[in-house]
Amino acid sequence: MASPTVVRSVFLGFDRYQQWQQGWDIRPADLGKKPLELKSGDKIRVSMHGMVFNPVVITNDPECFTWEGSIPWIVKGRHYFSFSPSKENPGGTTFIQSEVFSGGVVTLFGSWVKTDQPNENWNAFNVALKKEAERCTSPS
Repeated sequence: MASPTVVRSVFLGFDRYQQWQQGWDIRPADLGKKPLELKSGDKIRVSMHGMVFNPVVITNDPECFTWEGSIPWIVKGRHYFSFSPSKENPGGTTFIQSEVFSGGVVTLFGSWVKTDQPNENWNAFNVALKKEAERCTSPS
């Protein structure tokens, strides 16, 4: 079990990602900026299993990290990572990763665009994040 503070710290430890999971890489576009210093409007570079994009940070606070990326006039995606105290396991965290899509593609093909289901890469990341956060809180 790990607190929201620990889970968020592991999540924002972008430079350590390759030590505990495979497939994701996140970096501030301004390499001189630390993840905790990212604020609304800052750009990041995200690579997820070979897909590379450069979204903009929307939120970076203790409860949520959010970015938004888009293909102008076609689709916009807002990706959320939320860190909240668990109601079922006091001292633990409820971590939720989600994405909301909007734009022309969603308007035209809304019923075919899966906007509410995480994919297996997200699930693998979530499992690895949980494992690493719990490892960080266990006595050495």
